[in-house]
Parts: sequence; C-alpha cells; structure tokens
Amino acid sequence: MNLTSYLKIADYIIGNDEQQKWNETLKTKVLKGIEIYKSASTDKKRKIWDDIQGRIRTEEIKAWYSTPQGESLFQGTSISSLTIPYTVSEPINLDSITELENQIAESYISFHNKNVSKVKGAIQENIDQWIDQGLYYGVVICSKIISQVFDLSVSQNDVIFNVNSYHVDPHEILSYPDDIRKEYFDECRKKLFCFKDIDLNQKEFESSLVLADISKPKIKKFKDKILLAPVRCNEIASILSHRIVKKIKEKSYYNINPKSLAVVIYDTDTPYTYHEIMDKSIWNDTPVLPGLTVLGSSGSIDAFRWLYSYRISLLSQKIQKGSLFSQVHKYYIPFVFFGVLVWRDAEILLDMDSLSILRYFGNISPDLEFAYLIPDIVKEIQEPFTNISWDQIIK
Repeated sequence: MNLTSYLKIADYIIGNDEQQKWNETLKTKVLKGIEIYKSASTDKKRKIWDDIQGRIRTEEIKAWYSTPQGESLFQGTSISSLTIPYTVSEPINLDSITELENQIAESYISFHNKNVSKVKGAIQENIDQWIDQGLYYGVVICSKIISQVFDLSVSQNDVIFNVNSYHVDPHEILSYPDDIRKEYFDECRKKLFCFKDIDLNQKEFESSLVLADISKPKIKKFKDKILLAPVRCNEIASILSHRIVKKIKEKSYYNINPKSLAVVIYDTDTPYTYHEIMDKSIWNDTPVLPGLTVLGSSGSIDAFRWLYSYRISLLSQKIQKGSLFSQVHKYYIPFVFFGVLVWRDAEILLDMDSLSILRYFGNISPDLEFAYLIPDIVKEIQEPFTNISWDQIIK
C-alpha cells in the first residue's frame, strides 16, 4: 500500500460523527483565540507569549528528567512515566505500512505482558481497568520509519540539479528567488513518483525536502538515496492509531482492549527553516518548539496536548540518540511506547476515548495549536491570584 492509497483511508475517519463534532470545536475555539489575540493590548500579548514560552520550557525540563535509568520501570512524572523503547540489534527492514502496524501491535502486546506484573507490584490500588485497556496510551515514531515503509526515497540527482543559473539544493531552498523555487518544484514533481497522485502543494513539497536525510542507512534498498520526510502526518498518525488499536485487540485475543492510541511522528531536525517554509504564522512569530520538529499526532487537542507530543518526542529523540540508522551504537530504536505513572494520571490528563481522532489535515501547525490555547491562557492571566491571609496561618 503506497502513501496515496493509505491516505484515502482517512475518508472513512472524516465521516465519523465524533470527528465532525471535534472539527467544529477546533474551528470555533481557534477563531476565538485569534480574535482575542488580535484585540489584545501589547502588554497582554506579551503575557500570553510569556505563558506559552513557560509551558514549552516546562516540557523541555520534564523531558530532560524523564530519561529511563538502568532497570527502573518508572521514571519522570505523569505522561512520560512508563517509557519503554523498542530496541533491536539491527535496523528493522520494513517494506510496507502494514508490516509497521503489525510490528507496533505485537511489540505493544509483548511489552504489556512483560511488565504487567511489575506494574501490579508497584501500584497499591486496583488497576484491573488499566490492565484491560493496556499499559501504554501511545507510541512515538521517528519520521524516517514512515519514509521507509512508504519508500519515500529519491536519487540525489532527482532533487539536486540546475534551474537556470542556480544549482538548487533543497536544503537551502529559502535562499533562492521565488520564481526559481516554483520552477524547481514543477520540475521535481515530474521525478518524485513516491508522491504520485497526491495533490502536494509547494510548501508541503519543500518541507519534505528540507527535512530530507542524506544518509546511507544500513538497509540495502536505500543505499545512495535520499530519504524524504513524510507529508500529511496527522492523517497518517490517525490512520495508524485506528488500525493498530484494532490489531492489538485481535492479536491479544481481546485480552488487551485500548480505547484509542496516541501516535506521534517527529523528525530530529530543528524546526526553524521548516516552519518558515510552511509559513502558517498568524502572529509576527510562530511558537516554535526547539530541538526537533513534531510532524504529526493523532487525537484531538483536548485528548492529547501539543506540548505533550513535544515532551515525549524530545524524550524519544534522547533515547534514540538522534539517529534511526546510526551505526555508532549497537542498537536501533524505531519507536518508543509511553504509559502513565498511575491510571488516574491518564484519566485526568488524557481523553482516552479520543486519542485516535484526526487532529486536522496536514502536519502539526504550532499556530493552530497556540490559537486553541489562547482562550484558556487569557482566562488564567485574568483570574486574580488568591491572597494569602496570614491571620489564617499565624495565630
């Protein structure tokens, strides 16, 4: 199944009543957020930005302190507590998206069965519901795994060539005049059969190329080729989520029954050029998440926050040593599973019914995510702090 046919599965997801309800909620709250921001004073805008930057920094700190230590099963807090990397001695040679779905489902079941007795021993309260639904609420996948299974690869000569007097290298695409970029896009589209029949626009195309990996992975079919970054990652994540959940239930003979599964796709490259290409900014600047690029996530924003996807992507990147195909290390980690410290964390922080919803079309947009947060941020800013009454404390 190529990327084109896989994306068509999203048509069935879009028609779901729950999905339609979420789409309306997203639109209403994003428009409200934009309206609030545009009418805000300079001082209030600064406070909004200070708030979001503080939240971003908090996620970075939590990711830093959540790295697994030795044989310890739990580390970190809340959504990054139960962190289980899938480790293999050689890069897994996956030839199709179905193989990846099966690999994740089977690994999920294996890790669940391996760790369920340890979790039972560590938690005093009854966790039967947690065990029935599965210990892990989500999985983080390096983007080049998605590129691998859809064979999003090209010869270097197909993307680095002369356009008029310019020798165009896609990693420097922003340095060329707009007309050269347009001509380059038109010419490249004829050569890149991996995106055949996808109505790819120029921004999506350039974003894929700027995150392309000019490496020589230890997989024969990718020798001397460039791996492109995947596109439409929110759709891919949502489809993966629906299909993997179904496979987990079937392959476990319904002993494990996840309500839904958060799937996050990230790229190890820093996001500044990528977001400049996407040019989605509603503001003077866009709230970039430093250190990596979160390309896609399943789940409504209420079910799985954008900043959560950032935290667990940072943690996954640190565990994976930043390279899927690194031959320096003696192991390879294509994806990482995540669970909570205690089940009530999931009930409080996540909407376990909605982790498979299609967030919105395309890749993650920090602008949309930020706009959605603004009404809540402003409410918190405007609510006065409760004054401490010393008379109540000191008698």
